[in-house]
Amino acid sequence: MTKNSTSSTNASGSSFGSKGDEQERVRASLSQVVERNPNIKISAKVASNHGSILRKDFRAVADAVREVAALDREGNPR
Repeated sequence: MTKNSTSSTNASGSSFGSKGDEQERVRASLSQVVERNPNIKISAKVASNHGSILRKDFRAVADAVREVAALDREGNPR
């Protein structure tokens, strides 16, 4: 059985279309999700929002992609 690993870059800026503290509540729940699933890792938290993360923080996103690409099918570093 193969494991799928996910590495994520978390945008901490405001979010288009969100109301109140919706995004902050989602971000606050991430630690619980990561604790329950060892195949999920937050690689970076950046100041951009989801509309500008690829333009402003593309290096952090690219680093997260490289982390996953460096894993073998079992989730171990190559």
